[in-house]
Amino acid sequence: MRIPGGHNTMIPLFLDLSASRVLVFGAGDVGVRKARHFSSAGRLTIVAEDISPELFSFKNASIKQTAISDMEKDVLDKLIEKHDIIIAALSDEKENERLCNLAKAAGKFYNNATGAGNVRIPSVITGAEYQIAVTTEKAAPVVPAFIRKYLTENLPWLDNMVLLQNALRDELKTSVPDQTKRADILRKIIEDAEIQNACRSGVPNTDICKKYL
Repeated sequence: MRIPGGHNTMIPLFLDLSASRVLVFGAGDVGVRKARHFSSAGRLTIVAEDISPELFSFKNASIKQTAISDMEKDVLDKLIEKHDIIIAALSDEKENERLCNLAKAAGKFYNNATGAGNVRIPSVITGAEYQIAVTTEKAAPVVPAFIRKYLTENLPWLDNMVLLQNALRDELKTSVPDQTKRADILRKIIEDAEIQNACRSGVPNTDICKKYL
């Protein structure tokens, strides 16, 4: 059996959306999840007939309680024009497609709850010191959840390793002028089982890395 490989045109990025405006249509389970993803955006507008109580806790959110199917095209066009990213998260696939077509015509970034659109919303694994975003398009939605579970269970020391590595980088800049050598040292340290174990219980003193310095 041949397993086809798709041509992925998406480019992963981490963006500062603190000055951006995000518009979410729908407030069911999917709409709430997508709104939660954008809760740190500069402005979040949520339009839905039924509003989840959780959405009222978003400090930057403007709530418009109305049936989208009753909104005229010119009203939707004006609303979409005021926003940078449009999320169609209704249970009605045809309505989602209509909203995405309007967003596309307006030259906006948009995402459909079915997975279509020029923006993908990934599964995010967040530690205190790192973020990892994972998507498989629509091919294998359980894989991001598996990766998140694997990292949580197998790399609980990762946050402390990030802090240790950051402290070491500052030290190495004064003692090892060659950047390639510094990178090699840091790689050896992150792969060292003894140092990994030390990171499980807290951020170890950089003295533990002296054998590599």
